[in-house]
Amino acid sequence: MIVSQADDLRPLYRAMLALGAAAILILAFGLVFFLRFAPPGERSGLRVQVEGVYAYDPSTGVTRGSAASVFPPGQPFAARVRWSSVPAGVEVGAHWYNALEQQLGGVGPETAGALAERQAPVPVTTHGDQAQNLPGQYTVVVARYANRQPVELLGRGTVLVRRGG
Repeated sequence: MIVSQADDLRPLYRAMLALGAAAILILAFGLVFFLRFAPPGERSGLRVQVEGVYAYDPSTGVTRGSAASVFPPGQPFAARVRWSSVPAGVEVGAHWYNALEQQLGGVGPETAGALAERQAPVPVTTHGDQAQNLPGQYTVVVARYANRQPVELLGRGTVLVRRGG
């Protein structure tokens, strides 16, 4: 195709400029979003150990038995986290997520010292009006918080809820 001098290319040129401006705005928005939720210099190098996941009694708030990686749907469970491995004044929290990335219980955010003093387990709760956990993988995520926002992953653990009893 040969372009003649009679062809008006201004609408095409304006469309290209508009698309370029839109791309720059999207890039700028993404950068602002990234800096808001992952600010530079937030990496502390801290790590926390998830000691294991145990059977949990919701009425007493106590874990029991030995650590396991597979649970039946009707068995409540909770993670034990070694909160003392983090400086007492650091704001931390831990939350459970299922395979659909729905948050299913947890503790915090509060200081590691307060959680260590209470020896707070991190229980999973059933979602909605369900009496049992749905089959699938569950992940406990331990994070450091700044301004009530999670800013750094400190540790995690996973368990499997098997089908049937």
